[in-house]
Amino acid sequence: MIAEHEHGAGPAPASNAVTTGPLARYLLPSIRDLIFLIAFWALLAGPLSNRPLADADIGWHIRAGEQILSTHAVPRVDPFSSTMQGQPWFAWEWLYDALLGLAHRAMGLNGVVLFAALIMASTLALLFRQLVERGTGVPLAVLLWLLALGGASIHMFARPHIASWLLTLLWFMALERWEKGIAPRWLPWFFPLSAVLWVNLHGGWIFAFALFALFIAAALIESLRAANTFEQVLLRQRTRAMIGTFAVSGLATLVNPYGVRLHLHIYRYLGDSFLMNRIAEFRSPEFHGMGQRCYVLILVLTLLAFAARGSKLRVSRWLVVPAVAFSGVYAARNLPVASMLLVLMAGPMLWMEIVSLAERPTVWRPLRGLTASIVRIGVKADSQERVLRGVLWPALGTTLAIAICLGGGRIGGRGLVHAQFDHRNLPVGAVEYLRQEDTREPVFGPDQWGGFLIYRLYPQRQVVIDDRHDLYGSDRFREYDILMGGSPGWKDVLDRWRIRTIIVQNDSTLANLLRMKPQEWEVMYQDPVAVVIEKKNEP
Repeated sequence: MIAEHEHGAGPAPASNAVTTGPLARYLLPSIRDLIFLIAFWALLAGPLSNRPLADADIGWHIRAGEQILSTHAVPRVDPFSSTMQGQPWFAWEWLYDALLGLAHRAMGLNGVVLFAALIMASTLALLFRQLVERGTGVPLAVLLWLLALGGASIHMFARPHIASWLLTLLWFMALERWEKGIAPRWLPWFFPLSAVLWVNLHGGWIFAFALFALFIAAALIESLRAANTFEQVLLRQRTRAMIGTFAVSGLATLVNPYGVRLHLHIYRYLGDSFLMNRIAEFRSPEFHGMGQRCYVLILVLTLLAFAARGSKLRVSRWLVVPAVAFSGVYAARNLPVASMLLVLMAGPMLWMEIVSLAERPTVWRPLRGLTASIVRIGVKADSQERVLRGVLWPALGTTLAIAICLGGGRIGGRGLVHAQFDHRNLPVGAVEYLRQEDTREPVFGPDQWGGFLIYRLYPQRQVVIDDRHDLYGSDRFREYDILMGGSPGWKDVLDRWRIRTIIVQNDSTLANLLRMKPQEWEVMYQDPVAVVIEKKNEP
């Protein structure tokens, strides 16, 4: 038998109980502790340490956070670009930026990566803990956790979206507890209070509200299908309470520096089909990478779980699973959250099927023996996991990491943490050349390099454009595409934007076009990644 499943929970069999002393319960590391430590140190100083700073976008978040700390105010106008300077800017992730600025002030880029690693590792540890508590045997939970980790790996950047990973999991857990009727009295207040925090951290709260709406719809459907009057009354009460909390939580999102104007801005941004089709992470994923393949496996396992246990599922599962699965197929940026929610819902059902195979006499004997062994391992590990209560090892690991980063990333004279932007894909050398120039001339570069340019050059020099698509709008990015692609009218864009300093990929179309005009443009610096080209002064 398993400890917990879709319709309830129960203790592990007594014969498999693990005897552990009171002190050992707090001193011995649990599997979830090890999960946290592995994920945390892999992101901070291990094989995943190249991921948090792989997206240059984080650069302008750092500078925005430092500006907030310096001015004690949330930005209202753009300070970073020459083309949009003084124009209204919605810094809708200002709270995350401020926290990022604090980490950067204290520990530099090491602090930025540590901060992001702590959030992501906490989310992944919570995911594993929930898998086990919901009745997924530890062997299967580890496998599903690894698949979810793979799905999340494509977006493991130190950007504000990782805060939405954690908050989405918490909202999903809270909604399920409410649906099962085991919600404490304070739970309805969790949603509006966390919504106030969330709306100032990242825009992922929109997805969570859609999730909430699906649970409300499920409660309404269940109330219409109730078997008796008493059950119908209880379900209708729950539905009304959920609707009221949903409305209060929606009002809570107005507690942000921009009020309802932020909601209108987000609506216009997400409704801009040109930008949504242009931005890679808003487009459907290409299922050739390892992370995307992990998500495909998660989808297959979820379908198998539904095929086996679909008739016994709650209405909410039939609404939430297709919506979550579709979100991952619709936009690449949704893969991490979709992967986590799907394995949470599929895990208990898949484990019940494994247990069923182990107990079914008609099953092929070698297969039955294998599944029985897996179940025995799972029950024993689950019993151990439920006994251990301490958080000593994650606390020690985090404290040690903070001490190392405060000391410049060194321990015992040896460099352990050395966070830096990827010089293979970002113009590190070319930007160092620009930093040495005695000028305040704005710099034009690819939008995906904009955050790095802001991080390294601001406030000495501004950028012409960066990847804050909601700030610049679709019209300016149409012109940007004309310029970068060398399409008819590209020279007009150069003149209209008053561009005199350009940093682009060494083999880009724009670089090759400008090299063909040596009487107007001069190559000042080049390396395998980037070239700096400047307009010659007119005689």
